[in-house]
Amino acid sequence: MLLNNEVSARYLYERLEELFKPERCTDVFPKKGLQEHNSDVVRKVYTACFASPEVFDNIFERDERNVMLFTHHPSPAKKSLAQEYAVLPQRYFDEMKERDINFFSYHIPMDAYGPYSTGVSLSRAMGCEPYDSWYPQNGINIGCLNQSCLHTTGELRRVLEAAVGHRCALYQYGSEELPDGRFAIMTGAAKSTEAYQWLTDLGINTFVLGVTSPTVDFTMKIHEAAKAKRINLIGGTHYSTEKFAPMAMCRYFRHLGLDSEFIPEQPVMSEI
Repeated sequence: MLLNNEVSARYLYERLEELFKPERCTDVFPKKGLQEHNSDVVRKVYTACFASPEVFDNIFERDERNVMLFTHHPSPAKKSLAQEYAVLPQRYFDEMKERDINFFSYHIPMDAYGPYSTGVSLSRAMGCEPYDSWYPQNGINIGCLNQSCLHTTGELRRVLEAAVGHRCALYQYGSEELPDGRFAIMTGAAKSTEAYQWLTDLGINTFVLGVTSPTVDFTMKIHEAAKAKRINLIGGTHYSTEKFAPMAMCRYFRHLGLDSEFIPEQPVMSEI
């Protein structure tokens, strides 16, 4: 019998699958959705961008049971652009089992254009209006096109900085004027060099993304493609451009009758 402040874990998983439709896309991580099931009921949902040791330590320190962690990434963040995603140590999985904690994660399904997607959530946090998706990847359209009342790339950078709470990087490769106040977003580590032809065809000259520091092979190629098409880049770090989606998910879980709380992490400033 369920108490007033808890829901069935299976019910929660089914609602998330209905919302994000993970079957329509592939992913770079081996598992989509449920990572660990240790409790049949959920009393609270914590959300986070990455499944980092700091996030789990934060939850464990609260000494709670029958809770769930929902993340955008099923792994810890990269410590540098030259590294791969880290692996969460086994002891965290062991402690999840001991504490009856479930762990659920959607990566590419959460990048797909939608009400709780990473791009739409960032756009709304900036006070802008997302109006369409724009780039096919992993079987779905990711990123979003946005309308704003902004006139220049400098104004856009300041709006992004106000939203994320720290300095952002502007690489001015084209005109500083935003055509009709429009710009594109693709959060996180957007590696595609073909995206810049898409932006040109769409009449967009400014691209907000997470990782922009031209220090590794894929970011250097991004800058080459941006320069060739005269596309301005504005970088806000992987974490900071994607954190608004798990933050928004707290509202979703509250609508399902559950207490929900976002656990913040630190951005890697060397990414911009």
